[in-house]
Amino acid sequence: MAPQARPEHAPDAVASGTLVAVALLALALSWFLPWWEMQARAPQYGQRTLVVEVSPRGIKGDVFEVDTLGHYVGIRKMETFAQLERSLAPFGMVAAFIGLILAPWLRRRSLRILGALPALLLPVLFMADLDLTMARAANDRDPHAALNLVLSHVDTKLFGEYVVAQFKVTAKPGVGLWLAGLAALLSLGLAFAVPMRLPRGRWRTASKAAMAMFLLFCAAGQAAELKVGPGESISAALSAAEPHDALLVSGLHRERVAVRKPVRIVGQHGAVLDGGGEGTVLRIEASGVEIIGLEVRGSGDVYSRDDAGIRIERASDVRLSEVRVVDSLFGVFAAQADRCAIERSVIVGKDVPADRRGDGIRLWYSSGCVLRGNILERSRDLVIWYSSGTSVEENVVRNSRYGLHYMYSSDNAFRRNRFEDNEVGAAIMYSKRIRLEENAFSFSTGPSADGLLLKDADDVFIERNRFIGNSIGLFVDGAPQSRGGRLDVTRNLFARNDVGVMLQPSTAGGRFFENAFIGNRAQVQMQGTGTAERNTWAVGGRGNYWSDAIIYDRDARGVSALPYKLESTYESLAARRPVLAFFSGTPAAEAIDLAARLFPVFAPRTQLTDPAPLARPPLDDWTATGESRASLALPAVGALLLLTSGGIALISRRAVA
Repeated sequence: MAPQARPEHAPDAVASGTLVAVALLALALSWFLPWWEMQARAPQYGQRTLVVEVSPRGIKGDVFEVDTLGHYVGIRKMETFAQLERSLAPFGMVAAFIGLILAPWLRRRSLRILGALPALLLPVLFMADLDLTMARAANDRDPHAALNLVLSHVDTKLFGEYVVAQFKVTAKPGVGLWLAGLAALLSLGLAFAVPMRLPRGRWRTASKAAMAMFLLFCAAGQAAELKVGPGESISAALSAAEPHDALLVSGLHRERVAVRKPVRIVGQHGAVLDGGGEGTVLRIEASGVEIIGLEVRGSGDVYSRDDAGIRIERASDVRLSEVRVVDSLFGVFAAQADRCAIERSVIVGKDVPADRRGDGIRLWYSSGCVLRGNILERSRDLVIWYSSGTSVEENVVRNSRYGLHYMYSSDNAFRRNRFEDNEVGAAIMYSKRIRLEENAFSFSTGPSADGLLLKDADDVFIERNRFIGNSIGLFVDGAPQSRGGRLDVTRNLFARNDVGVMLQPSTAGGRFFENAFIGNRAQVQMQGTGTAERNTWAVGGRGNYWSDAIIYDRDARGVSALPYKLESTYESLAARRPVLAFFSGTPAAEAIDLAARLFPVFAPRTQLTDPAPLARPPLDDWTATGESRASLALPAVGALLLLTSGGIALISRRAVA
């Protein structure tokens, strides 16, 4: 008797459909909810509990406060970790959705398991990556942090309580992680359920339906444009907008606005947002926001609130372009705004005494930003603090306290900026790996006015800049700071300053070569006792050009055979008795120096020796005039087009003939 075939179980469409629907709903909700939560208690915040929520989309909560605490023990900002994982998370979520939808229809169990795999792996990979990231963040610390030595190894916990220095941390799973775990368990059930059967002839219909849904999804995902006319509320339009929509704003709007969605706000001609003199006018709290062509004016004037025209808070990849900010205490205040861009904008502070102004732009714990082509006037400072990897190009800062106030930031570049008529052109302190190229530091005058102040910095490269008409062109104090650090000052112009370069006696190891010192009252001066001989004044057989040097270019190499020695009896007297500086450059001062040369018994100690002074100023178009030579590319292309057209015309005429 032939054996009977095993009965095949019929698929349960209701059960499979329910599993798919619940799993998809749980996964969708988890995307918008926190997957992990950290609670921290610190003495600095008293009874307040700091809460940070982590999800595949990013980090929210008291991030700024926790990063501030972590800074003291050398822990990097949380935003800098897991950037690759956050960028890949949307693709993982889409793969999980597609796998859950396809799993019930796949005939082979191995294929169903493969379809359920993304949903299964999402929570597992999240927890594993979070555990590794926490351990790396807590133990891969900055060795130069103030309190780094109070910690050894930190045993972090994914769930539970642990201690970091004097901070008590409690970690627990979030609602999003529970929902993702539920979706993973349901997907496992789909993998072992009886597969669904689609009746013959329905595959084509299902394919058309899927294509229609895909096209509908694409159409729904396209950004819409919302027009906001005069008198209409920008805040109301933002409430109705979807992520990535564009708001076209025109006319005057008297309101204060908070942007909490990634949208574009485009100011059409004459668009103005007026805060009425109260608080912050435009607050940006969402990543990916773009503001174009809008005038923002009328902030409050309360320092304790940091009232600003535009404030970017805990939001990355924000872009401001062709924005005008006027009559505001702080122009643009960017706090924890990584990769922000402020371009071609005009910022003018309030018309109040200088000691009551706020900063034109302030970057605070904001790395990887770009400041390009902006004009800042009548502000306090342009501030860059705790913000590394920033590019500052082609900006103009005038009539301010500090054209640039820069501290605790490394790996930044400054190019083609103009700092004019400020109390101090720029102050760069406590930083490393800084490059300044083709900037102009001009007309900073006063009792403590410097074109550029450099203090306690390493690996600073100052090349092809202009220092014109300052009380002190370049003031160096403690740079390079550490053994092995570098300070290269080369191909710069120091002209018509009271002092070209002033050095603290502790300054040693700097290299000054191929600069032009022209018409300064004192080319180089030490503040206090000591000499500049511990620095290098010639590299590769080329020193600097000194307008007061005696030049003897014996072999026409452009280098004088006579070394330049900086010796001035009158400068030495003026350094000891500052009141004598009033007579610098007068016949009386020159007579004292002449007497010292005629009677060497009175000669002071040599301040510096340049063994290879240059016969001519090593100036290019930028350092000589502040402008670059016009590019020859456009005329060349024009000539090529004319020649080509002429040749074609000639060939055509011969062909016709």
